[in-house]
Amino acid sequence: MNNYHKEVKKVIIVVLVLNILMGAVKVGYGHYSGILSVSADGYESLLDSLANIIALIAVSLSGRPRDINHPYGYHKVETFASILIGMSLIVVSFQIISQAIDKFLHPQVLEVSSVGFIIMIMTLLVNIALSRYEKKKGSELKSDLLMADSDHTKSDVLVTSIVIFGLILVRLNLSYMDSVISILIALLIVKTGYDILKSNFNILLDVNIIPTVDICNLLYEIDGVYNVHNVRTRGTTSNVYVDLHLVVDSDLSIKDAYKISESCKQKLYNSYDEIHDVLINLESEEGLNDAFELK
Repeated sequence: MNNYHKEVKKVIIVVLVLNILMGAVKVGYGHYSGILSVSADGYESLLDSLANIIALIAVSLSGRPRDINHPYGYHKVETFASILIGMSLIVVSFQIISQAIDKFLHPQVLEVSSVGFIIMIMTLLVNIALSRYEKKKGSELKSDLLMADSDHTKSDVLVTSIVIFGLILVRLNLSYMDSVISILIALLIVKTGYDILKSNFNILLDVNIIPTVDICNLLYEIDGVYNVHNVRTRGTTSNVYVDLHLVVDSDLSIKDAYKISESCKQKLYNSYDEIHDVLINLESEEGLNDAFELK
């Protein structure tokens, strides 16, 4: 698990540095040219940097060992960090909308230089590379935080593409489109923030991480397993806790029943790297009476 936190930190630091550079360049050009959509895109990149810093702190805290007051560890600190990222996106989007409306009501002539196009195209390419990098590492490490930030970066790709299209329209003397494009960008940011909040609130609500049917099918492959029910999984994508009821033959000795239980645990650990702990309640055939069905 220490290696997990170390690898996640490396990814976040790379993304942080690039976000600061891209954000500074876009905000600088946006203020220089007076083009709000470019500034909005730049501010979002700087906000991404703040989110990256929050993520670094969260990963550091979540890597702390379990203690008497936190027997499940600190892994959900990452979830809270992801929620902060989602909320900050929604806040900044409303600020962009406010500025866009003001600019629409007080229009001004805008000019777009070739430098502006070069800046936006270069940042677009960087964002595409970052999104793929984060998604790849997030999938490998099973990190909810990296996957959330990957989705966020993917939305940056769309935002920057729209900004480039807006610059073309501005160059065609359609300056009012700058405000329209800015509002569209803000709405896309709201959508990204909402998606991040939804997925991470599900984690806080202990939504099943691993499908119940997958676990049951896996354990039924083991000799001596009579029935598996009341299966529940919770935690984060990279740190899952499983509890279930396991029914074995009533005539088995405690020692033999325990061996079957341990075989089930080992099967789950070998099949899912993200499983951190498995709690099995051993039962005889009469144990089927306590099975519950959830819809």
